[in-house]
Amino acid sequence: AVVSTQSTGNLLELEKKVPGAIERVNKGEIIPEWEYITEGKLGWEYRQVLAGNQDPWCLESIHYPRSNHARPHIIYTMESYRIIGCVDCMDDLHYINYILIKSGEMGRCRDCGSCFLCLPHPEPELIWQDHH
Repeated sequence: AVVSTQSTGNLLELEKKVPGAIERVNKGEIIPEWEYITEGKLGWEYRQVLAGNQDPWCLESIHYPRSNHARPHIIYTMESYRIIGCVDCMDDLHYINYILIKSGEMGRCRDCGSCFLCLPHPEPELIWQDHH
């Protein structure tokens, strides 16, 4: 299956998903549907996107409201520690506070006081599953 420019409705949207798509369409090339849906991902990453996991590498940032020690943010890890970056501190700060938290321990941002609790991931076998 292929995606034509009429079905996408907007070449700029297509360009965001597949870099270089406008130039390729202008040359008469047809963008394959798999490349449009998966944004050019291949291999394990491609299979993860087709299965519905849009962020297989867990890179998307999550905005958390401020927390305290009674209600910390739960951060899952596959290792014995996790490094997180707190950017919610102040509007005038132009740096990220990185915090190293060991599994089972609580960490606190030194500027805004947000608390983070690092726990082992509940289902680690589901994340790294890769059947060929």
